[in-house]
Amino acid sequence: MATPHDDLFHSSFQHVRHAGSWLADVLPKALVRAVDWRSLRPAPEKLRDRQLRLSVPDLVFLVEDSRTRTPLWLVVEHKATRDPDVERQMLRYSVHLGDRAPEPGIATPVPVVAVLLHHGEAPFATAVAPPGDAFAAWQPRQPLLVDDLRRQDEDHLRGRGLTPLATLTLLCLRALRGMSSDEALAAFDRWGDLLRAADRDDGPPAGPAAVAAIGRYALFVVEVSPRELHDTFERLLQRPEETIMSTAERLRREGKAEGKAEGIAEGRAETILRMVTKRFGAVPEHLVARVRNGSPADLDRWTDRILDARSLAEVFAE
Repeated sequence: MATPHDDLFHSSFQHVRHAGSWLADVLPKALVRAVDWRSLRPAPEKLRDRQLRLSVPDLVFLVEDSRTRTPLWLVVEHKATRDPDVERQMLRYSVHLGDRAPEPGIATPVPVVAVLLHHGEAPFATAVAPPGDAFAAWQPRQPLLVDDLRRQDEDHLRGRGLTPLATLTLLCLRALRGMSSDEALAAFDRWGDLLRAADRDDGPPAGPAAVAAIGRYALFVVEVSPRELHDTFERLLQRPEETIMSTAERLRREGKAEGKAEGIAEGRAETILRMVTKRFGAVPEHLVARVRNGSPADLDRWTDRILDARSLAEVFAE
């Protein structure tokens, strides 16, 4: 299920200029030198076929080797919480993508580089096998390039040399969640130069759309007065701000209907967890999180499997 964090991440980094400035900073220097960044482009929409329908990466880009002109997939995943399954998840992406030629006549396998943007409540840590697991060392693993925002402070993020919108997006993802209203408004005062630069950018996304996405994210993750946020943005942008109050009103109206739907989904998720616990015993933490974040289609599929499945693995198989 999409979250406000996903929405902000996509609104900025689906665009090549902002994603390129970030990826060129994350990738090792040898890789940065080896690729032609002018060739960076989003993967074709037709990539999202039956094989990937249940596990679609957040973003996929193509870039070419600067010497041979052969393609390279860059697969990007964004995580706002700890997910012990992320390495296996990105391994699945990489296997599927590596076997996919971006266009006819391209030899496979195509190289894949996996990049994770993480800003959970704690720093990122790779999954650790249970003590005494004799098979753990023999399981396939996906090397990840991890941009862990939890290990970076505000000055470091500002100093990375990204586009203003990319920097502002990372700062918001890193810091806004958990701030008080006063702290968030003070943060935007510190980030005013970035907000103005993003607003005056021709895009894509066009400046006002980028600012609207930032304001919408703040309304979602901070208990801030829409009027105070509106006034702060108007003062910093030095122009009339027209989206925050209308967004706040729409969220208020939608919240009533969404609250009811979310309550139903939460009840279904808890029922599934009770049923699988009764059949198979204690449910691992990562599966509990997966069920509680499952889409309606996920909940339907897992419910259908519970009675016939012989194990937890069968219930939650991709």
